Amino acid sequence: MSQNAPLSVPYLAMLIRETPKVSLVTMLEATSVDAVAEFVNGLLAQKGWDVEGVRKRASRLEPPDRYWAMYEILARNDSRARNLRMVARGAFSAEAWGELHNRLQRHGAGEPCDPIDGLGYPTIFPESQVAFWFYPFDPALPGLPTAADPETMTRLLLGHDDNTLPLPDGMPRVSVERVRYVPEVGAILRYQFETSGGPLTIYGKVQPGDRGLRAHRIVEGLWSAKVPDSKGLLNLPRPLGFIEKYGLLLEQAIPGTPVSGNRLSTEFRNAALAAAEAAAVVHESGVETDIEIKLEDELDRLDRVAEQFAYVHPQGHFLLSDLIVHLRNRARVAFAEEWRPTHGDLKYDQFVHHNGRYTLLDFDYYGLAETSYDLGKYCAYIVPSSPQSWEDTVAAEETRLRFLRHYLELRPHATIDRFPIYEALQLALRAMSFMWAQTSGWERTAETFLVMAHERLYSRLPGTF
Repeated sequence: MSQNAPLSVPYLAMLIRETPKVSLVTMLEATSVDAVAEFVNGLLAQKGWDVEGVRKRASRLEPPDRYWAMYEILARNDSRARNLRMVARGAFSAEAWGELHNRLQRHGAGEPCDPIDGLGYPTIFPESQVAFWFYPFDPALPGLPTAADPETMTRLLLGHDDNTLPLPDGMPRVSVERVRYVPEVGAILRYQFETSGGPLTIYGKVQPGDRGLRAHRIVEGLWSAKVPDSKGLLNLPRPLGFIEKYGLLLEQAIPGTPVSGNRLSTEFRNAALAAAEAAAVVHESGVETDIEIKLEDELDRLDRVAEQFAYVHPQGHFLLSDLIVHLRNRARVAFAEEWRPTHGDLKYDQFVHHNGRYTLLDFDYYGLAETSYDLGKYCAYIVPSSPQSWEDTVAAEETRLRFLRHYLELRPHATIDRFPIYEALQLALRAMSFMWAQTSGWERTAETFLVMAHERLYSRLPGTF
């Protein structure tokens, strides 16, 4: 939600089921650009730095418990400039705040918040139930500060682990660039060495718990899996290693750029063919995993999302609640499908393209699921959220058909009786994402996806084109 945008819900909307200790109004005031600027100005002035700008980059609302927002801070002193990332993390209910407060206390609250010369440990504001911290600190990613430190990563990547000895003269130093950071979820870092033969780049991903190790094992398994007739159908980044104490997964750098959301572009249309090929190979790979993605669990998740809609969008709550009833009814009568290894997050923007070659990234959500899980997710994300013209919508429909047809050409005996259920489910989850983000006009976008989910649920099966 932009700073000047009107609130989408009055204070009383937060009181549907319980009385939170802090209202949405109070939360937005405590984490406003003005409040953040006042805090950062006071903090950095102690170090002789001035704040030249504060910009809100993203926010996420998960009623009735959680809220976070991320800010870009431009700071400058006489000779240097710094671009900082600050996270504002809040909790509405007393219970959620107690959990957050205790977690932050365990992970550095009380330590000095020094994003210039040290680490931006959390500063807690109990009266508004908000905490501020600076990247690379993150309570869910304790290894991130080390993974983002150039000196430490130079030693680690070049095999000089003894911190008491200086690095040899002439040894290349690594530069670390933040590619993506989602608070308490993960960070992607780019490591680059300047060598006599040119730049050498690898990527690192820091995630909570053992998610990185699990992804490392899965991608290694896919590299070694012997899938008949799969040559060239699935391209993956090569895993380079996992550093357990930092939760850091290292992967080969892939040339190219992510597929954009331009539905009229050739790269977008061809990505659907690459996705169909990748899904077919993964589904036949036999690479084992201990995670099962069950339809009933996904429907239970939608129940929780419907409760969140009740706080901020009553019409969306009604549409989603009605959709869940229909989804459960269809699930009871639709034939169960084969369980297959599943990418779990198959979307167009998970592909990097270069000279006609498409590489599939991000196996963090890999699991066992029914065949249509991947298919439904990819098709749900083909739909544009903000079409610029009718051509975008038509192109999206054509791309959807290309994807499904090509997949069924590769796996003609695939069971896809529940495809409409999974596609409708993913459209509903896209509505959830817009509700969380609270961007301008999100209510209309969420309603559109929920209405489309109803329509897709009762549309023809893809095998009946």
